[in-house]
Amino acid sequence: MKQFVVIGLGNFGFSVACRLGQIGHEVLAIDSSEARIDAIKDRVTQAIVGDAKNKEMLRELVPNPVDAVIVGLGDSVEASILCVLYLKEFGVKRTIAKASSDDHGRILESIGTSEVIYPERDAALRLAEKLNAPTSVLDFIELSPEYSIIDVATPDDFVGKTLKQLQLPKKQGILVIAVRNVMKNDIQLLPPADYQFQPDSIITVIGRYADLNKLTL
Repeated sequence: MKQFVVIGLGNFGFSVACRLGQIGHEVLAIDSSEARIDAIKDRVTQAIVGDAKNKEMLRELVPNPVDAVIVGLGDSVEASILCVLYLKEFGVKRTIAKASSDDHGRILESIGTSEVIYPERDAALRLAEKLNAPTSVLDFIELSPEYSIIDVATPDDFVGKTLKQLQLPKKQGILVIAVRNVMKNDIQLLPPADYQFQPDSIITVIGRYADLNKLTL
């Protein structure tokens, strides 16, 4: 179990805090809104009403060491920057902050934020890539301009054949990293060479964008 602090419970912070709590981690949630704190108090370890610009309050509430502090104050640039500055001053090693713009992100990086997140931009780019992909692609994650991971319905010509027979890395330049049977609702991670593809399954593959496009034709 890890220990996290989430400061700012907008859509981003609220979702992160709830998910970390659901997984089983210890989560302290801080927000200036009593309504937001009331909404999340049963989903995290502790929820406290507080002002992220209050240095002494943060010093008192934020434990150190802590695995990470997530600052979801993208809508308030001043509060976001001050909060990260204070956390760095307290010796918090890992700070992850939401940015509302490129300029905001650059400032956060310049003051030593461990990781800057652009949730709206990233979601928009991911949606654009999914819309651009063939309709057979069920999900898409861009790793770099050249490499991607996609979920795709198992092609008909794969059914009944094994990975060894298909030789996908050699012939198509792609690697199967998981197979999910939608009827049985089970998943096979890193299937072995003798794995035989079945109908009604979804494969997760990694490869170059151009090679993955050939798979979905």
